[in-house]
Amino acid sequence: MAKVPRFSNEREESEFWDSHDTTEYLDDTVPAEIEFADVRPTKTQISLRIDAETVNRVKVVARRKGIGYQTLIRVWVMERLEVETPRSGSR
Repeated sequence: MAKVPRFSNEREESEFWDSHDTTEYLDDTVPAEIEFADVRPTKTQISLRIDAETVNRVKVVARRKGIGYQTLIRVWVMERLEVETPRSGSR
């Protein structure tokens, strides 16, 4: 397998990798040990019973907006909560 050349700057390296396949240089790499912190906010899963026609209507709107229908429902609930229970300060 080929050896990764030394580069004088990032631009030169970028141009090199734009025209070369990294799999040809695997023997010249070292695995990295990394950990990802789970910073997702804690969420509670719930179940709602909604008639099929309403779910289909929500899906149509969600598709038009380019998002998932469950995400749209979550957004609508959060928007309505801001109206019904305004907080002082930010969210």
